[in-house]
Amino acid sequence: MRTFLPIISTLFSRKQILRCAAGLLAVCSSAAVLAAGLPSIDSAISVPPTPLGSTLLRGGPGAFGAGRENGKKHTGVDIVANQSSANKELYRVMAVSDAIVAYARMNGSDETGFGYTIILDHANGFYTQYSHLAQVASSGIVKKGDAVRKGQTIGYLANPPELSSGNVRAEVVKPYDKIQLHFECFSAPSGRSSTGAIAPIKKDYRLLDPTKRLTELRYKSF
Repeated sequence: MRTFLPIISTLFSRKQILRCAAGLLAVCSSAAVLAAGLPSIDSAISVPPTPLGSTLLRGGPGAFGAGRENGKKHTGVDIVANQSSANKELYRVMAVSDAIVAYARMNGSDETGFGYTIILDHANGFYTQYSHLAQVASSGIVKKGDAVRKGQTIGYLANPPELSSGNVRAEVVKPYDKIQLHFECFSAPSGRSSTGAIAPIKKDYRLLDPTKRLTELRYKSF
């Protein structure tokens, strides 16, 4: 090994060698975490994020990985209302497991972007994102840094006549086509949060498909 060190140091700069070593260390650390038993998505999603009786898991354009007009893919799943009611409790959104609130604010506007969004850090390498929430009905229920418990209400899909916010797709389940949740699950180092853009939380993140887990929790699809 010592014979090759002078050759390596000649071919590569110290910065390149250190960067390579850091990369190898990250790979080894990830392997060690996997060997130790990385928590599964089941531990991040232990209860449904919405009431099963008043919401459905949308297939087609609402499915994970579905194509979009701009060439991108859908990064989560759509959970949509199957009825219209003045009772906002039918539209409550709940923490899928214990967590710390990493993000709670508008992202975009009532017509663009994710709309009112909450991101939860489950402190085990998993985050869940809840977007298109009704802004007025959801604002202030939780804030960044709050600890929330599994099943705790963190927002609402709607509180008629207030409906979902952000770029909600039209052709969902008429006439409830503006009452839906964009739900994501992703892995990233725990401890991240933001009061502005979502990007710092999602730096080098890995998207996970929550469809199978949500189906196990007895969501019906259409």
